Amino acid sequence: MSTLDDLNAGPGGMAGFVSALSRRMRPVSRRDLFVGAAVAGSALATRPKDYVLRPQPAYATICGPGNTASSGWTVFCCTVNKGVNACPPGSFAAGWWKAADSSWCGSGYRYVVDCNASCSKCTTGCTDGICDSKCWSCSCGTGSSATCDQRRVCCNAFRYGQCNTQVKCSGGVHCRVVSCVAPYKWEACTTTSLQDDRTSEHSAPCLPRWNVLQAKYDALGAQRSFLRASLGPQRLVGDAKKGQYIAYQGGYIYWSSTSGARAMTSFVRSVYAAEGGPTGHLGYPNSDKITGRPDAGWIHLFEKGAITDSASTSTQTVWGVRYPVWVKEGREGGRLGYPTAPKVDVLGGKGWIQTFQKGAITDSTSTSTQSVSGVVHAAWVAGGRETGWLHFPTGAQGTADRGIFQVFQGGEVWALGTGPGRRVLGSVRTQWRAEGGATGPWGYPLSDTRQLADGRLTCTFEGGTITA
Repeated sequence: MSTLDDLNAGPGGMAGFVSALSRRMRPVSRRDLFVGAAVAGSALATRPKDYVLRPQPAYATICGPGNTASSGWTVFCCTVNKGVNACPPGSFAAGWWKAADSSWCGSGYRYVVDCNASCSKCTTGCTDGICDSKCWSCSCGTGSSATCDQRRVCCNAFRYGQCNTQVKCSGGVHCRVVSCVAPYKWEACTTTSLQDDRTSEHSAPCLPRWNVLQAKYDALGAQRSFLRASLGPQRLVGDAKKGQYIAYQGGYIYWSSTSGARAMTSFVRSVYAAEGGPTGHLGYPNSDKITGRPDAGWIHLFEKGAITDSASTSTQTVWGVRYPVWVKEGREGGRLGYPTAPKVDVLGGKGWIQTFQKGAITDSTSTSTQSVSGVVHAAWVAGGRETGWLHFPTGAQGTADRGIFQVFQGGEVWALGTGPGRRVLGSVRTQWRAEGGATGPWGYPLSDTRQLADGRLTCTFEGGTITA
């Protein structure tokens, strides 16, 4: 395994490269180049573990050793890239090394990627692979005074060269990106490995610390996952559960003590945020996105509901008293299917309804929450739903010897075998019930109850017609 020190050996190694660069007009000295390129110097001699265990100012502990411009190190990209742990515009991944036993990666390897400036202003001086400093897409400076990561920005003129080898000439190192997953798995880099363990505790306040959220991120593939680069450190949700989250370019990871660490895409998170996020209708996520559901659908489960979609529907949420009813009915693979609309109030707020592919869940001020599905739902809709004769359901769908039924405020719907649902209403229903209903001489209805010109109601049954 090569180390960065190996590159300094001999006239053809890094030492020769640094010497060549130092002879040209550069915003860094020869000593600075050795510190940056060879990862050497007395300021970096502190052992990472000793450093972490010693009393240190809070910011210095976060940033680790060599956190000032005078140390010669390059700043972390998140410090100068609005919190994003990715190469800023105008730069590209140019090379990488690793550091062992890093607390920022659960005591495993931490990978550091140099983002080199492009030669966007000119291409002079490219005979050694580094264009003149006047050509660089960035200018030499230091990190923000508001953070302990005050390392150099776009000052160190060198390139390790294992990434994006098609770019033959570049500027100096703009900043550094980090990951706990090898960069050749998520960037156009080779597997050629350099190593310097003295950088294992280098960091910045804008980078997430190692915990269950970061472990989840790594398990998904870190930067190669849909989440891509982090947008800042862990943040508190600010609720009684003391939940945390990390924002990424492509989504979020949330954690609570009751639900664990769960990832979601930016799109799902936008729907989630509209419902109030962790402190809203849905609570914390209980799953990642589950795909391969019926109708080419997906679902994201939460403590108090779900976000879901399919090829035949739009993205909807189910929460509150509707959610356990939907779950009881088999959720998206059951009698109701996927939701087709959000919950809406009806009858001036005296009731509400949420519609699904094959039914609805509904309630009113004088009934309890019930689902209506299948042929019963079709008959209810054909009869005007809650504004028709039937009004709201008063109980769940039931089964009888030869069919199914459901009772509503204004009548009943019965279906013989696999046949359509038929509405039995008003005075016809009163007489039919008095004479035994479906198990009496009249049997099952074969038509819907309808009103005659004289105002009477009539309905045809297996045993004849009742007109009342």
